[in-house]
Amino acid sequence: MTVWYVLSAFALILVATGLLYWVLVNGMYREDVSDLGDILENATLLLRASNGYSAASPALQPARITRHRSDIYVRVLEADGRTVIETPGLASQLLAPSKAQLAAVRSRQGESRQVLSRRGEPFLTLIAPIGGLRAGAPRQYMEVAMDRAHDEILLARYRERLWRILGVSLVLCSVVGYLIARGGMHPIEGISRTAERIRATTLHERISTGGLPEELRGLAETFNSMLDRLEQSFRHISQFSDDVAHELRTPINNLRGEIEVALGKARSAEEYREVLGSCFEECTRISRLIRTLLFLARADTAADALQREPIDLGEELAKVGAFYEAAAGEGDIQLRVAGASGLRAELDRTLLQQAIGNLVSNALAHTPAGGSVEVAASTRGQDVVITVADTGCGIAQEHLSRVFERFYRIEQSRTGSQQNAGLGLAVVKSIVSRHGGRVEIESQVGAGTRVSLVLPPSAAARGQLTKS
Repeated sequence: MTVWYVLSAFALILVATGLLYWVLVNGMYREDVSDLGDILENATLLLRASNGYSAASPALQPARITRHRSDIYVRVLEADGRTVIETPGLASQLLAPSKAQLAAVRSRQGESRQVLSRRGEPFLTLIAPIGGLRAGAPRQYMEVAMDRAHDEILLARYRERLWRILGVSLVLCSVVGYLIARGGMHPIEGISRTAERIRATTLHERISTGGLPEELRGLAETFNSMLDRLEQSFRHISQFSDDVAHELRTPINNLRGEIEVALGKARSAEEYREVLGSCFEECTRISRLIRTLLFLARADTAADALQREPIDLGEELAKVGAFYEAAAGEGDIQLRVAGASGLRAELDRTLLQQAIGNLVSNALAHTPAGGSVEVAASTRGQDVVITVADTGCGIAQEHLSRVFERFYRIEQSRTGSQQNAGLGLAVVKSIVSRHGGRVEIESQVGAGTRVSLVLPPSAAARGQLTKS
């Protein structure tokens, strides 16, 4: 940053000083040309006023402009380049212009040119046609010359001062650039120090946005938002790990206890069979839990693509109702399916059956005998809505926002239940999210619960939504 600031600032100063120097040089040149024009006009008038050419004429005397301290010389020439008369000493300074140079003069105001004297000194000349100074005389030219040595001395001194100024400017630009860069990098260094302190155990730290410039405040706020998400993810992972360990500990302890009891003394074949059956149930529970966790892990990383296919929702709901009909009969619960025949959408058949099955199983588990569970499908605008409603115990309002979290259970006393690991509703939410939909839940304690799966059909099936 310091180098770029120094280069840019010094470049601007260099351009500005160069422009000022160019303006000065051109201004001095135009002023000298103007002076030569005035001198040429005055010399012409003086020569015309005299009756003949004379070296003693005031127009031909070496003059000096006090302001510039420059010597002025005058020369009158014929059209063929022959010198008629000139200021004494001019011939030793400048060569007379050639015939070709005189013929090239077209402007009556004269044409200026810069030349070097015989001794290498700079001169500025102005040549203009003046006509014959005498009646009937051929066309003549007058050359006025100015010694610009003093101007070159002034410009050399000015350039020397400019180089000194540029040197000082370079040093000042470097110092100021370093201070500006240092001040600009100070907030970034603060952000870096905060980032270096952040570990898995210090995710609560945030970058202070107070005093930050506007350009960095947005970066700091974005970084803080990222830390919020990371902290939430770490907290979720930590809680998830604790819950997994807790869920696995219960069946493993059960297995170990039953095996220890069985090995404590000799048993009959029937007793061993009962122990093996109980162990098998615990292994099944562990296997079910592991499968669910693997599904949720794949869903989080979107490792598996959805196997979408056109399905008839009415038929799928009927299959789910038939599968859970026996369980509903055992619990003396009325299970009704009100699927709309002909309602089609492109969804993953297996995942949809799993989501609806989880909702129905959960509804049957929390609905007392004599209650009912209803499964229905309908449309809401362009979306498909699948609803599972029960007349069970309901859910308190303070739990509704968390029932879809993993391992969250309303009744902590049911932690050891084989039917309630706290993952069923989390799986439902994950499946619906992978389809690009959302889950809505309504519940009232003592009146029942209604869960709605709002699924947007794919573009290919969007035009096929019909309801007979």
